[in-house]
Amino acid sequence: MDQSGQFVQKAEFIDDVAKFMQGKSVDTVLEGLNEQHRKFKLLEGQMMQRKARLMTKLPEIQKALDIVKAMIAKSSSGDEMVIDFELAESVYAKTKVKNVKTVNLWLGADVMVEYSLEEAKELLESNLGNCKSNITTTDDDLGLIKDNLTTLEVSLSRVWNYDVGGGARLALRARHDESMQQHQAVS
Repeated sequence: MDQSGQFVQKAEFIDDVAKFMQGKSVDTVLEGLNEQHRKFKLLEGQMMQRKARLMTKLPEIQKALDIVKAMIAKSSSGDEMVIDFELAESVYAKTKVKNVKTVNLWLGADVMVEYSLEEAKELLESNLGNCKSNITTTDDDLGLIKDNLTTLEVSLSRVWNYDVGGGARLALRARHDESMQQHQAVS
């Protein structure tokens, strides 16, 4: 995909190889198909990495949302709540909180912002929905990429077989012509 989210070029299925190859060099066509294949494989790898990042974010967002919802429920009832929170990677602390009105959320790039509980809940719900939507879109894109890869692989095979078959036909014709010349010479 390019920056606008559109596929750069859709793989073309070669239905009639002989017609497609008219006036074209087999090596040039194979080189072009291989280049397209490499581009789609690269794109597939990027999409797989994107999906892996999204799948990592999804439970983190859900966990933060669950905590904010629990904080809203406890603060409205006036109950005290014991929270484990992360100070640094793999370093946690326990604290008791009561009547919590705000929460700090990491936004990324070492940025933390304070939100009211309701604002945090809305933001996290929006982020969760966006993450799920992006996973669905990425899955759809991966499906299209895999379809294009399959089409390219079939086209590569068809052109390759056309070339091999053409070479075999030429060799067979040459042997046949040689045989006919020898037969005529004997007669």
